[in-house]
Amino acid sequence: MTTPTSATRFDCDVLIVGGGLVGSALALALADTPLRVVLVESSDPARLEQPSFDARVTALANGSRRILEGMRLWDALAAHAEPIIAIHVSERGRFGAARLRASEEGVPALGYTIENRRLGEALWERLADAPRCSVLGRATLRGFRQDPLGVDAQVDRPGERIELRARLLVAADGARSRIREELGIAAREDRYAQKALILNARMDRAHGGVAYERFMPSGPLAMLPLPGGRVGVVWTLPAERANEIAELSDDAFRAELQRAFGHRLGRIGQVGRRSLHPLRRVRSAALGAGRVVLIGNAAVTLHPVAGQGFNLALRDVAALAELIADAHATGAYDGLAERHRARRASDQRNIALFTHGLIGLFGADLPGLGTARGLGLAAFDLLPGAKAALARHTMGIAGRLPRLARGLPLGASAGES
Repeated sequence: MTTPTSATRFDCDVLIVGGGLVGSALALALADTPLRVVLVESSDPARLEQPSFDARVTALANGSRRILEGMRLWDALAAHAEPIIAIHVSERGRFGAARLRASEEGVPALGYTIENRRLGEALWERLADAPRCSVLGRATLRGFRQDPLGVDAQVDRPGERIELRARLLVAADGARSRIREELGIAAREDRYAQKALILNARMDRAHGGVAYERFMPSGPLAMLPLPGGRVGVVWTLPAERANEIAELSDDAFRAELQRAFGHRLGRIGQVGRRSLHPLRRVRSAALGAGRVVLIGNAAVTLHPVAGQGFNLALRDVAALAELIADAHATGAYDGLAERHRARRASDQRNIALFTHGLIGLFGADLPGLGTARGLGLAAFDLLPGAKAALARHTMGIAGRLPRLARGLPLGASAGES
């Protein structure tokens, strides 16, 4: 990783704005190509203070693990990742449950859980050794203007203005993307009037590598296995109720969480720092325009139910990195944003509908619907074909896979893609 000097102009192939997990993952995916990449991040990368690198937990699908292997990052993560060998889905107060098991799918694990800070640290350590990736930390994009051949951008840092010329600008600047707004791309937002209460906890029974997703009228509660016998808790609640519970004493909080989850993992012991995150679904009307492409939350923001957000974004990263590498080899950058949309829009739409539908289905309280949901879960648990199809989607191995997700380098010929 290099740092541009105070020169007034800096040329590159790809300018990425936003150095959270998604933006830095794209920079690293391109690190083994001849491309010159500049990554703009508002925080100081040396201190890893980005909001993405907090105490939150990410559930990595098997397909995501393959992509991280293709980026040569998995070896640095494996020791901090906990295999998910089974997923247990239930509804509070109802009979019936659905279970997915790695053994039934012929894989060692359905996925892996890892703390975001571990993932962020590994990404930035690898970027530090990437000679063609330049990082502008404590920097903000002041403005940009595109023409048929590229993008001119102005980046401000303390006491410094840097002019950049890039063939492609990638916006990884979050759900409130300023770049998306300046492009005039509309975004539809669905507010859930909910917050996710997130923390780590210890239980007095071993989790055994099982991830639990428990649906309640107030929202889903996930207990995700972590190394060291801990679990990552993602508890969705109505916004006001979430604020109240977050402020409880440890003893009162444990009692509330115990009532909500039950005793499948025994009694709840130590609980960690709690953080609250407002929930919404945001879908961009387009994935870019001209020489600008949107990825991550700038393109689509999901409800955390089923843990699909980062996995979807990582598939976007792998697909976009492949398109950029091919464009660099052929010089055909024109229409790249549209090619990315053609390749990724279906997956994004399906996952957004899936997660939104789960919230609607399990949040509804119509007469007889609860019984129907219980029967559906019980029937689903007896249908191997349905379970296998869902497992392929949750593992991120359904549909067309980018080269990185198949273990192929970005430089593989287009005929192999």
